[in-house]
Amino acid sequence: MPVVHTCGRAALVAAMMAASALVAAEPARAPMDWKSVHPEAIAAWKAANGAPDGVVADPSAHVVRVLVEATGLGPADTAEFFAIGPLSDRAYESLFVTVASPAAIADAIERAGVPRGEPPDIAGARLWPCGEKLTLTARPVATNAPDKTVLAFADLLNDTAEKDEGAVLLAPVVYTGGTRDASGAVVAATNIPCAVFALYSHGPSLLQLNGQYDQTTAYGRFRAKEEYPVGALFELALRWDGRATVLRRDVELTVPTLKEKLSALRADAAAHDLFVRLSFGAGTTVGEAAEIAEALSLVDGKGLKMDGPVPGQFFFRAFLPDPAWRARPGRLFQPFEVHVAADGAKKFVFVEEDWSGEGLDPVLKPKETPFADWSELPELIAQTGERGAKIDVLFLFAPRATPVAALTPVVPAAGSRIATFYVFGE
Repeated sequence: MPVVHTCGRAALVAAMMAASALVAAEPARAPMDWKSVHPEAIAAWKAANGAPDGVVADPSAHVVRVLVEATGLGPADTAEFFAIGPLSDRAYESLFVTVASPAAIADAIERAGVPRGEPPDIAGARLWPCGEKLTLTARPVATNAPDKTVLAFADLLNDTAEKDEGAVLLAPVVYTGGTRDASGAVVAATNIPCAVFALYSHGPSLLQLNGQYDQTTAYGRFRAKEEYPVGALFELALRWDGRATVLRRDVELTVPTLKEKLSALRADAAAHDLFVRLSFGAGTTVGEAAEIAEALSLVDGKGLKMDGPVPGQFFFRAFLPDPAWRARPGRLFQPFEVHVAADGAKKFVFVEEDWSGEGLDPVLKPKETPFADWSELPELIAQTGERGAKIDVLFLFAPRATPVAALTPVVPAAGSRIATFYVFGE
């Protein structure tokens, strides 16, 4: 359930102009297929390390070494990736290309004993990368003699937001293992951009920075500290200290149990990287859920990490909508609406936008349909046809005294069609 952002049209135009200026300021670079520059040196490294794939795992030390090639990215270039696989066409925006495929690298990391984590998934409201933390270093591979120089992760990249956002490059990186397909195969092995390590929140990437990094806002933030010759070989080392830190909890909260359960979570978070999935217990009202969600939003990322919803429940941020979204004319687009009265009566509202008239704004034409059971909702949504086909957000309006349990049936009923729910207490 991704967070929905709303802004006025003037602000949107200004943002688009700013983005255009940013793109214009970037050096012109285009996608390109990668071709190895020093195949003999690559073959020599593989032979010397007994690593035909270009990656070595040491289970006893929990260390993985990966052979990579520099792309020639320099300090003036935006880096969206630290490393990509050999089938990627994104060498123009990555520091390195790995010799091994992302699948071989993931296999090596797990053979080294590192547990597979869970990648971020915006649609599933998993906003934090979940996994054990690895220290990343790099060593140049000389073609005629060993090079003993060891570079830390922070020696390779500049972070233009470090002063305001903190020194993320000094922190260990997260091994999530990346998104897998239905067969369990590594998606990044075959699907562009074939990310081994993206510098923004990207589910298929095997490695992630330890935080939330929206692709749009992260664009331009990271740049190479130094320009290495195209094809220059480096050996990346990923080290795990062997200490499992990730702890995942499903927690049901009510107002009477709130203090006790938050204390227990605080104790868990003191010794672990704690990921929490939340549900609201019996009797919790919409108003109470909003207050609990507000409290949790203050500690999200500062002691624990909210990790998506319990199946069949709302993500906690569903109870924290922007109050400005109540007014239809100010919305960037019109989501579906469901209004629940104090007596439980329900109506579905599809707000059709009519752009046929003059002026910059559409005429809004709400169409209301009463319904009795949540199971009717998918058909009501389907009846909106092409006009509603691209809408995957639903706003729920209900009295603050409404039990959350009276609304949660909407999740299994419409969850296959609706990606994002927001609940407004009346």
